[in-house]
Amino acid sequence: MIKASKIAISLPAEDLRKLEIVRKKSGLQRSAIIDQAIRFWLRHLEENEKVRQYEQGYARKPEAIDEIKALHQLSADAFKEEGLV
Repeated sequence: MIKASKIAISLPAEDLRKLEIVRKKSGLQRSAIIDQAIRFWLRHLEENEKVRQYEQGYARKPEAIDEIKALHQLSADAFKEEGLV
């Protein structure tokens, strides 16, 4: 079982009202909904960091024109083999 810790948070009244609507519709407990939201947000942050690292790497070493042409030709050949063109 995952060890859980309790925290106390304060929310604007309107946010709490919306949370309660979602909670009632979903049948989930408030803690479960907040846990899902936090996990979603953390994944989003991690994905954004990976995209940032990819963009930095690509900016340091973009594809050369001959690489782009080769990939284009390979894609065209693959489509022909699959009868898609």
